[in-house]
Amino acid sequence: MPRTYRVRDLAGTHVLLTGSAERAELAVLHRLVTAHPRTDVTVVSPPDEPAARDDGLAPLLSRKVFGPWRDEVGAGPAMAEARRRVSVLAAFPGDAPPPAGIDVVVHCAPSGGPDKPLDAVYDEQLAPLVALCGLWAHQDRRPHLVYVSQAGFSGTERGLVPEARLEHDLDWRRELALARSLRSGTERLSRIPDRLRRTRRAAARAHRGAGPLIVAGEAEAARGAWVERRLVERGRARARALGHPHAQALAAVLAERVAEELGRSYPLTVLRTAPVGHALHRPYPGWSEGRTRAVPPAVALTLLGAAAGSATTVLDTVPADLVADAVLAAAAAPPAPGSPHYFHLGTGTARPLTLGELRSVPHTPLVAARRRPPRRRGELPGVYDPAEVRYDDTELMALGRALPRPRAYHFDPGVIDWRRHLAAREAADVAERLRAPVTRAAALTPAPRPPADERAVAVFDLDGTIVASDLVESYVWTRLAGLPRRAWPAEFLDLLLDAPRYLLAERADRDRFVRTFLRRYAGTDEAALRHLVRGAVGDALLHRVKHEAVRRIRAHRAAGHRTVLVTGCLDLLVEPLRPLFDDIEACRMRTRDGVLTGRVTGRPPVGEARADWLRRYTAEHGLDPARAHAYADSYSDRPLLDAVGHPHAVDPDTRLLRHAVRRHWPVLRWDAHTATRWEALAAAAGGRGGRGVRAAHHRFAGAEKETA
Repeated sequence: MPRTYRVRDLAGTHVLLTGSAERAELAVLHRLVTAHPRTDVTVVSPPDEPAARDDGLAPLLSRKVFGPWRDEVGAGPAMAEARRRVSVLAAFPGDAPPPAGIDVVVHCAPSGGPDKPLDAVYDEQLAPLVALCGLWAHQDRRPHLVYVSQAGFSGTERGLVPEARLEHDLDWRRELALARSLRSGTERLSRIPDRLRRTRRAAARAHRGAGPLIVAGEAEAARGAWVERRLVERGRARARALGHPHAQALAAVLAERVAEELGRSYPLTVLRTAPVGHALHRPYPGWSEGRTRAVPPAVALTLLGAAAGSATTVLDTVPADLVADAVLAAAAAPPAPGSPHYFHLGTGTARPLTLGELRSVPHTPLVAARRRPPRRRGELPGVYDPAEVRYDDTELMALGRALPRPRAYHFDPGVIDWRRHLAAREAADVAERLRAPVTRAAALTPAPRPPADERAVAVFDLDGTIVASDLVESYVWTRLAGLPRRAWPAEFLDLLLDAPRYLLAERADRDRFVRTFLRRYAGTDEAALRHLVRGAVGDALLHRVKHEAVRRIRAHRAAGHRTVLVTGCLDLLVEPLRPLFDDIEACRMRTRDGVLTGRVTGRPPVGEARADWLRRYTAEHGLDPARAHAYADSYSDRPLLDAVGHPHAVDPDTRLLRHAVRRHWPVLRWDAHTATRWEALAAAAGGRGGRGVRAAHHRFAGAEKETA
């Protein structure tokens, strides 16, 4: 026989909601704010979430769940009503003392997401409950704790699962200590010298040219990733050894035991729900927002593959608004301390959605099958065979019958029309996709106009970013312009013979390559080189300048930013570009009696040296690196891009493109330039650059006047 429940009114009560990231939490919050005008609500929001800012209510009320309510009452009245009854507590659950007078605490188990190490899953599922139960441990008046659990509806149970305490002999403290010891043992294993050497060699191959600090950081990141993967595998093995499909399912079972043991002196309600799906009616049909462990029906069909052959297999997912009403109805019927209430809320008993019915729904979009092995039923939450397991809901139905008339809460799954509901959720998903802005691929990301900021600096790389050339090509220009034609074959043959040495230096370290290659300038007359730069060499350089680069530099200058050119090229060779920049950081070479020695003074500004230079430069000029912009094309420039607040990858190489996409950096295409490589070589060889260089200087000077 089911219990007899007495449901009271929530008017005049104060509810503490321990989060707003889960779909169930948002649905409960929406119901409290819009349908319970005499109930106060405190929402606990982690400090790193938008709701934890100074005005936490504005981000909360901007969520989609409150859209119809804002439209109905108006944005101003909605905000005024929320300020009157809703407060935001910026803390993790249990970390900060709650306001006085809390009557009900609603805690929803986190959905978990991708596979995580066992100790991380325990921290996520168990730690908040431990902290919450400790908040009122030394007070006489304890609130009603409503725990929305994920223990159940996994398909691994058998027979009739009653609405009662789960029977097992697991000790959650022992399991937590075991998970901690697994991590410490795996960490020690990852630091074995042979494994560290292999990890270091792999990082050096993958991140060659980015500098030793980047390589060291990536090697440590790879070691940490190996530890996480190993812990995930061990956690999955431990869960399966105890009869659970994955670590999240095991943690959910242990979390209930935590609530039962530490909350034995509290009025405790445990509501086990199937995965929370799209809304049935409120706030509008098909609403979906927040985290959930529910698998979309079409995805479930695809992932199950051949295992989905049974048409009677159930996909149990419960609408979010039904979950919210069940939570509040349970909150309004507190049990006596030490005598918890247990409820099951799912659709598999009253109104199951079978895979056979799902396939017959014409409006359900099927996703393309991916190349992955089919999943077993126990690996997908909410998928099970009703012939093997049945989740009893007698107590929940008894709670529904105890509600006063007219009923304020509706959580009977028997009213669901699956065809209509699936069509509504599809329509809502399509509408959401249509409202979303259409974005271009990462490789075609447009750069927004830089905002005005006097404390910002824009740093530009030269080779491959501003000009479509490199260190070797600029050297060739100087030799074509400065040597007689009869000396060209010997010079370029010598350059060709030295190419293997330069390649080895480049593979080892960008700094070494620059120093090695610039020694070819040894014996060059400085005055003669400056004359060539003012003539044919400068003309060749300006022929290779990218138009979009010049536009971007002008935009930064118009915004009040300092503009700086950073290059491993000789400072003499970039003089034609000086009108565009406030400062130029380039290689400077020692001279003796007006002749270049081939020895660079100081550290070439390449690789990790650029990040060091940026820190010094911003400190000297009172600038903020977090506001700095940087533009570069090579993975060797990653230290510079990592050091600024606004990095941009320009025509990037493969490794930098991969890194930029992973970090969500803008990726720009500036590949249009004035002339081809052969035309630039011809300009250098022909010595016809005087007028072109003077015209280019005049054009850049005009640009300076425009942006001043």
